[in-house]
Amino acid sequence: MGKSSAASNITSLLLRWRHGDQAALPEITDAVYQELRRLAGAMFRQEAEHHTLQPTALVHELYLQLPDMQAFDWKSRAQFFSVAARMMRNILVDHARRRRAAKRGGGDKPITLPEMGRSFNLDVLMVNDALERFATEHARQAQVVELRFFGGLTADETTEVLRQQGVDCSLRTVERDWRFARAWLQDAIAGSDAARE
Repeated sequence: MGKSSAASNITSLLLRWRHGDQAALPEITDAVYQELRRLAGAMFRQEAEHHTLQPTALVHELYLQLPDMQAFDWKSRAQFFSVAARMMRNILVDHARRRRAAKRGGGDKPITLPEMGRSFNLDVLMVNDALERFATEHARQAQVVELRFFGGLTADETTEVLRQQGVDCSLRTVERDWRFARAWLQDAIAGSDAARE
């Protein structure tokens, strides 16, 4: 099945599910599992071995929350991965907060922001806080980061999701936002990382 055909299939499953077809949810989870597992794996690619939350567990935690999302106004596969990105980010942040409460500094893990060419040994909460600060002045650009970094969407898919949400943007705008956001976050994270040393 080609990518456009697979995307169309997922979109049709989401619409069936939204309209009450309970049998569609297992089909959705089967259809997206490998891609969600790949995205989760990318988040953990350089993670320390002792970390207790693994990619499979992250996807399974996401699956446990999906039934609550049935009434969501589903429109497309890209939108699903946008929502999944936000949910995985929240799961990671909640997990890091629990670890930090149990053990000081428990959220530390290497994170690579795509195309930056460098890993930062920092914690998930620091990345989340930096992204929240960034979003106060650059909401659209922060959403681009969330969709591309946490959601693994392409620039085209990110543009599609933003347009579905009523954001007037082009592919060129999204690519420019992505470059700007990466530079801003790299500076913010490098500054925080240096302050911790």
